Amino acid sequence: GVITGIGFIGGGAILKHGTSVYGLATAASIWNAGAIGLATGMGRFNIAVVLSVINLISLLVLRRVDKADPDQLPDKDESGDGC
Repeated sequence: GVITGIGFIGGGAILKHGTSVYGLATAASIWNAGAIGLATGMGRFNIAVVLSVINLISLLVLRRVDKADPDQLPDKDESGDGC
């Protein structure tokens, strides 16, 4: 049940806009959070800590990569109402 639930929630975090796909890092983090929760529930705290550190490092690296190419970001105002 945990795998199905986490997959459903992670799938909802993925958004497609035109040919671009957003939210993959968020979906992967949701999967990681589920794995951390399962490891903690099973008493495997060492695995939970390692997964947490891997998730933190990968998100920090991905943030730097994302900021390195500002041309890939979508327009903030796509509604056309000027807000």
